[in-house]
Amino acid sequence: MKQRLLNRCKNCGHTWFPRGFDISRKCPSCGGVDVDFTGRFYLAILVGFAVSAGIFWATDRPHKMAKTATPAAATPQSHMRPRAGTTEPFVPPLITTEAQGRTEAVRLYPDLGVADTPLNREFVLRYRSYQRLQPDFFQDPAWPVILVKECAAALGARGPVQ
Repeated sequence: MKQRLLNRCKNCGHTWFPRGFDISRKCPSCGGVDVDFTGRFYLAILVGFAVSAGIFWATDRPHKMAKTATPAAATPQSHMRPRAGTTEPFVPPLITTEAQGRTEAVRLYPDLGVADTPLNREFVLRYRSYQRLQPDFFQDPAWPVILVKECAAALGARGPVQ
């Protein structure tokens, strides 16, 4: 059943629901013709609220940008990327052999040389993952330093020992 608007007589204040769907022309109580429906003000507020909500959601707000922004291309190694904001250079310029790279990595992060520490476990996990997914990563002789810095950044470890 369709709900009708409540009518109100401006002369006597009597309210009623009309039989049809429009406003009644006469008050059933006093017979006055000055009749209006009571919900006009509230209906105007409701319409204004709906319009403003529609405008708010249709505009480019930050919540919209987060949903419509293009996500970064997902790669199998995306979980291995270092956190943003690391400002340290990854490759020291003096490393020319892999042995120097390993020595420098252990010098910078002594926990790497201790078995079963969180840094050591993360390093081994990433090392195995890179062996499977990016074998060309190991062409650079400084790969141990790069890898240990990625691991430390992922774990939120303190900076390297100087």
